[in-house]
Amino acid sequence: MNDREELLALLQRYFDGLHRGDVTLLREAFHPQARLSGEVRGQVALRELEPYLQAVAKRASPEQLGEPQRMEVAALQIDGAIALATARIDMLGFQYLDQLSVLKDGGRWAIVHKLYTHTGS
Repeated sequence: MNDREELLALLQRYFDGLHRGDVTLLREAFHPQARLSGEVRGQVALRELEPYLQAVAKRASPEQLGEPQRMEVAALQIDGAIALATARIDMLGFQYLDQLSVLKDGGRWAIVHKLYTHTGS
């Protein structure tokens, strides 16, 4: 696979992990030292990966709630060993916009930072 195909496969794992609430898939998509930052309904969140995964594991997943998977890559820019993906995600009553910074480390692409907000509900 070329870099674009690898990145799209990574983003699909991320989407599948979000939709299913599958912490294993999400752990595969993120770098172990990843950070997550965002704002939803005026509340700012700054997190490390493990607390985020614990929160995902505790909540009902969109799949469990019967929601269809509505997630798409809106943009993808690749520059050598770094990439920036913009994703639109509609789940759990929110329409999210994610900016995902991705790094190729040891021949493997992984999300190193997730910056997110909601664009509607």
